[in-house]
Amino acid sequence: MNEIPNPFDPRLRTNLSANEKTILHFMSDCMHGHDMSLVERYVAEDYIQHTPGIGQGREGLRHYLEQVAWKRPGRLTWRPIHLFACGDFVILHKLLPAVVIADFMRFNQEGLMAEHWDVVQPLPEPNYDPMRLSTENLSRFAAMFKMN
Repeated sequence: MNEIPNPFDPRLRTNLSANEKTILHFMSDCMHGHDMSLVERYVAEDYIQHTPGIGQGREGLRHYLEQVAWKRPGRLTWRPIHLFACGDFVILHKLLPAVVIADFMRFNQEGLMAEHWDVVQPLPEPNYDPMRLSTENLSRFAAMFKMN
């Protein structure tokens, strides 16, 4: 896949906050890697999960990693697109081979990931690259909203 250069690539930024660094490390080496020890290092014991189907706390996250996340095809091939921090919240927009995900993470006073929400969308078109400029074609929206 030919990537369009991303001038906002979080991996190239030199001004990341501590929470942004935590998210990138956790996503790279645990969620899209193999390092389960990062759950203990970065995730609060009373971690609150809002993604339907995933259990609560560190144990719920570990179970999800072992049973689903680490078994997904293409999980090692991911690309961070945007990374935003505001107060205790960090938003990571990322691209995987089959989906686009926005992760919303709240950090606690100890700098641990304390609460998580996400939005997951199938790729809107083959070979989707969020940095490519779009061209007008409203048929996708007509199908999505069942408009005639």
